[in-house]
Amino acid sequence: MNLENLESKEPLIRNFFTWLFDDDRIINKEVILEKEIDLTLAPYYMDPNIYFPKQIFDFFNTKAMKRLGRVSQLGLVINDFPNTYHNRLDHSKGVYYRKLEEMLYNFQNPDWKKNIESQKMKLYLLADLIKMAGHDIGHPPLSHELEMHLFQYKGAHEVIGKRIMLEDSEIQSLLNSISKDLPSALKNLYKEHIFNFQEHDESSYDVDRFDYLSRDNLYLGTPVFIPYSHYITVPVDLDSSGYPKLNSDNSVVVSTTSNSYIDVYDYSSLKNIENFLELRENGYLNIYSSSKTNLRENSIGALIDVFQSSDSNSGRDLRTLMNMIKSSDLNSLDLDLFLKWDDIKFYSEILDIAENHEDSNIRLLATMTIPTMKSFLTIIYSHLEINAKNHTYTPEEKEFLKKIKRIIQGKSIISQNLKNPNFSMDNTLIFSSATQLPEGYHNSRLINSFTTHISAYNTKEPIYIMGKNKRIYELSKHPDRKCDWDKRITYKHSDYAFVPILKYNGISDEQINEMRSLSETQKESDPRFDNGNFSNSCTVNMQPLQVGHNIENKFLEL
Repeated sequence: MNLENLESKEPLIRNFFTWLFDDDRIINKEVILEKEIDLTLAPYYMDPNIYFPKQIFDFFNTKAMKRLGRVSQLGLVINDFPNTYHNRLDHSKGVYYRKLEEMLYNFQNPDWKKNIESQKMKLYLLADLIKMAGHDIGHPPLSHELEMHLFQYKGAHEVIGKRIMLEDSEIQSLLNSISKDLPSALKNLYKEHIFNFQEHDESSYDVDRFDYLSRDNLYLGTPVFIPYSHYITVPVDLDSSGYPKLNSDNSVVVSTTSNSYIDVYDYSSLKNIENFLELRENGYLNIYSSSKTNLRENSIGALIDVFQSSDSNSGRDLRTLMNMIKSSDLNSLDLDLFLKWDDIKFYSEILDIAENHEDSNIRLLATMTIPTMKSFLTIIYSHLEINAKNHTYTPEEKEFLKKIKRIIQGKSIISQNLKNPNFSMDNTLIFSSATQLPEGYHNSRLINSFTTHISAYNTKEPIYIMGKNKRIYELSKHPDRKCDWDKRITYKHSDYAFVPILKYNGISDEQINEMRSLSETQKESDPRFDNGNFSNSCTVNMQPLQVGHNIENKFLEL
């Protein structure tokens, strides 16, 4: 059965959840399905809806999950790709569906169902659906952009997310209302390797990446289809490193007695998998780790560093958040305080700093971290549901919107700077190498560097694929692979300086002009800042307002 070609997936999904809830440990076995259209499915599925049983639909409506509706999926990428606004909540629903789709294909296999039933593992299937639905629940505002600079730790959102899923009282109450054993099943999934869930949830070829690559590309205006790839589960013997033993031709040794298993994709999936890896690689080269994106992200880091070391009456809530993070580890972080933060809360604090900080250079640096006017308004318009009829705003939201209207109408410095699409790049100096600077500059902490290693495939997260000869190979050893994926790595490096930081540290205008004369061109035509195929082949307009409507007028009408 091909799920893309079904006129309605609802009967199959209803049957699946009826079977899944037919367990003595489930309190409410009734299957009431909610549905929402998912735009990433619309071009390719006859039925483009995502279906949720009420139990999981209620999970998406918890306060902790609804917060993700105000956390941008791609953060500051919207500066360079106006199409790209979408949020972590939509992505989370998409990942839930991708996981459900994987289970629906397995559900059509009687042996799989029999195995689940004999081991009494239905509750773990439900727990994994909820776990993947909440996989991004720990993201701070702006997603990855702010994570590294606030926590200095890649993956902090996973630690925080696990804590929210296991400690948040509303979520735990919901889990207990489904089954008294569900909280412990979810907790076990974070600790144990069960049913090869990890290989499909967090790996080189997983449901998270299936969704974000298809969703991000849709909003880039270059939609792509990532089809489901069928796999079978095969018993194997493991070596001392925990990986399958290999034959002399690098194929995997298949066992008949082992209790260790790998999931193996059929040979016809090889092309899909390699296309997927190329898509991911291109995404990092041109979007996620592009030179512009890196510069914009690092401007946030620069602001956080200098703001934390300065005295100011502005941005008080942001300072409170930073002090809490600085004085506690992730396991003792105040989750209630953390969950109050979303993009709107963050930008409200940044605007306060940009308008009111006592130091003019910090005001300018704060302005650099805010998207340009049109992109900024797009984020606010979507986050605050400006298009919703009879929407009720909190007093804090009303004050924020009044401030936005003043900026739109005004001629203040911040208003002029946000309306200037080149403001951020005009205040950034970029060097091919800091060593080209005069003596005394290139070793200065005022000159920063970023180096990015881009690799689409990690052999520590192996993908196993059947060969034409019916033998099993890890992708980097597959005889028909198109390239050596394990060696395909791109390195990107730049040295840069932010003008407001230079001035804040006493560098004179004369010295800055000397440095500017040595910096590389920052024009949009600079090939290092070209958006590649993505900017030239946009075929879909995903902006929240129809073409011909002025987004500024929408705010002025409020």
